[in-house]
Amino acid sequence: MRLRFNKNAETSLMASPMTFKDFPIDNKKNTILEIGMGRGTMLTKLALMHPDIEYIGLEKYSTPAYSALKKAIDLNLENFHIIIGDAINLSTYFKNKIKTIWLTFSDPWPKKRHYKRRLVYRDFLKIYQNILDKDGVVYFKTDNDMLYQFAIDELKEINAKIIYQTSDLHHCNFKIENVFTDYEEKFNKLNKNINFIAFTFN
Repeated sequence: MRLRFNKNAETSLMASPMTFKDFPIDNKKNTILEIGMGRGTMLTKLALMHPDIEYIGLEKYSTPAYSALKKAIDLNLENFHIIIGDAINLSTYFKNKIKTIWLTFSDPWPKKRHYKRRLVYRDFLKIYQNILDKDGVVYFKTDNDMLYQFAIDELKEINAKIIYQTSDLHHCNFKIENVFTDYEEKFNKLNKNINFIAFTFN
């Protein structure tokens, strides 16, 4: 679901009060962060449903992030913000801990030589551990079966606690408010299974 490059996206994002520009952010204690937000379909819907919770979307690329910004403006959201940045720098972005982290349909980087780029590689997991609240949780969902197994192996390697795992999120009994991303909507129509892991570090 690639978008055509928008040369004006970055300028528009930087001009918006919804985009964080100065770091570290004095984020709220109940902040929910989506890493790799893309066009923000899931996160803006959640923000609309829960106006008392702060939602932040981290996105590396301006074009999809601008789509998220337009959604948030259309919905008149006051509890939604954007960071244009890289997950490797997460520890520098926040003053306070994060309550919930979502990893949604991350690039699987299928070539073996690129495994360290996967957002569930142990070095990234340690960054999440550093910014997550002591009773916080990370939710990971992917259509990629290889990435799902890789995530399980990496979590075990660093002794993280897997709360729940399934290869079929849409037909499991785990209680979670699961709002579809754009990718998830497409895969659901194709009856493609969605892998899911809930984990923490305590």
